[in-house]
Amino acid sequence: MGVKLTFSHRTPEDLTPNDWALSRPEGVPILDLTLSNPTECGLNYPQDLLDPLVKATSLRYDPQPFGSKTAREALARFLSRKESPVDPENLVLTASTSEAYSFLFKLLADPGDHFFYRVPGYPLLEHLARLEGLQLNPCPSLPEPGWPLDPHPLSRKPQANCRGFIL
Repeated sequence: MGVKLTFSHRTPEDLTPNDWALSRPEGVPILDLTLSNPTECGLNYPQDLLDPLVKATSLRYDPQPFGSKTAREALARFLSRKESPVDPENLVLTASTSEAYSFLFKLLADPGDHFFYRVPGYPLLEHLARLEGLQLNPCPSLPEPGWPLDPHPLSRKPQANCRGFIL
């Protein structure tokens, strides 16, 4: 007798494709605007991109909890302005946007807490929030110049466990 694998209640029960996915004609290519893997986007890389990997220092594994210090220093230099320097010790690098949201949700909220979030927004946000046991309250953007937020969802009093607004 086999064991049936079931997902937690934090995952959607219905995983069937939506109407749009089902109605797409066979063979019509999809232009995926959510594609974030740089190796899949058709980018032209510089010929010397991998040259630093031939250095002996590239063979040393040195994990750092907030991301590579060298990378944080480079990012701090890029973000800094003369009147507003950025300290690399105040930066945390993650492997992906999804990982960053997951860490922030764990840091800022408990299961059952709520966030307002802008729609449209990060395409995986609803799934990531649900996996953390969080509830999201959508705030649609209006189809006008500058895509302002619809003020109606924000006019109601937020719940006591509302932790913030995700822009």
